[in-house]
Amino acid sequence: MRQADDAVVIAIDVDPNEDAQMVRDHIARNDYEGMFVVAPIEMTEMLREQYGSYIITPPLSPKVVVNADQTSAETMGRGVKSAEDLRVALEEAR
Repeated sequence: MRQADDAVVIAIDVDPNEDAQMVRDHIARNDYEGMFVVAPIEMTEMLREQYGSYIITPPLSPKVVVNADQTSAETMGRGVKSAEDLRVALEEAR
């Protein structure tokens, strides 16, 4: 995962069976860049209430794009997205 200069990517781990060390190990093994966090149960529940159960189902590869002034957030739907899909979503969020 690589980051653009004007975008921030935050990966949120919502698995209650994983902890920060497991996430750090995963990052190191896969040479990822970016921000990674382990969501407290309260955050996971808030995400589920706001966006539905699919947002906390990692195999569905959920994405939320927050606009530049942080006044709106939109999901990109289920499934893996191409680099072009992500580029377009980020452009629209500016």
